[in-house]
Amino acid sequence: METVSTLADQATVGKIIKNGLSKRPVQLMLLTLLISGILTMLTPNFLAQSNLKSVAMGMTYDLIVALGMTYVLIIGGLDLSVGSNIAITSVVTTLLLKNGVAIPIAILAGLATSMIVGGINGFFITKCKMNPFIVTLGTMSLARGAAMTLTSGYFVTSLPKGFLILGRGEISGIPFPVIFAIILVIVFSILLNRFAPLNRGFYVGAHPNNAELVGINVGRTIFTGFVICGLFSGIAAIFMCSRLAMGYAQFGLEMELRALAAAVIGGAGFSGGRGSVWGTFFGVLLLAIINNGFILMDASIYWQKVVNGTILIVAIATAVRNLNND
Repeated sequence: METVSTLADQATVGKIIKNGLSKRPVQLMLLTLLISGILTMLTPNFLAQSNLKSVAMGMTYDLIVALGMTYVLIIGGLDLSVGSNIAITSVVTTLLLKNGVAIPIAILAGLATSMIVGGINGFFITKCKMNPFIVTLGTMSLARGAAMTLTSGYFVTSLPKGFLILGRGEISGIPFPVIFAIILVIVFSILLNRFAPLNRGFYVGAHPNNAELVGINVGRTIFTGFVICGLFSGIAAIFMCSRLAMGYAQFGLEMELRALAAAVIGGAGFSGGRGSVWGTFFGVLLLAIINNGFILMDASIYWQKVVNGTILIVAIATAVRNLNND
């Protein structure tokens, strides 16, 4: 009897391990640890506190934006305007600050701007039944153009010191943006799995036609998803402006590609109905560590772009293959 019980326990443990290894976040975590171990052997400075802090701070903006992109993919959409949204939000916020507007009001105005961009995307997609790719491609150009027009391409500087604390302050050596990003990941993960208005996004993305039949307001869910994505882009912009002490119309360039790559690597698909906050987290972390490895090994920036592009292609190809298998 004891032998049978032992075998049963072993089978249960093996099943748990197998199920765990089949999950994308676990796979990415193990891959990240492997690459980190290789970089530790190749570059002793990888584990230096200053370098790890740099990696954490460098991935913060991408992580916040990628979370919004993940939810848009879950509901069956796509947002190419996130980078330009960062640009217009940074410009609006810093122009207001430079002209003496109170810091809280300027921040709220900037976040409102980012949500308006997301709302415009959501409106044309839900009300006009336009393709998300076309709509967000248009708002990408519109928002970037507006940011360039407002600043003529110049930096917006001379920001109040109180605003700079948001991006430069620390608690026990950990920057405020990093702390906020970690909290956001935890809270958003809980809400996505347990808060019905967000959780129903999975069903909307996977079964948009059936969702209406069971009483889900598909249009409202999709609209809300794009507004959330816009808000997350705005939050990233606020921290970026504060950290760098300026607003700039060229902020967020290629951000949409990095966010998309991280979300798809993390398990989100273009078919909708799938995605993981923690998968996206490890996707962003993986890309950040790879890029950091290039910097530590003094590799060409062009090779970084080649590797990032390759990772994006592989991630998209994997997503398409999974869609075809389904």
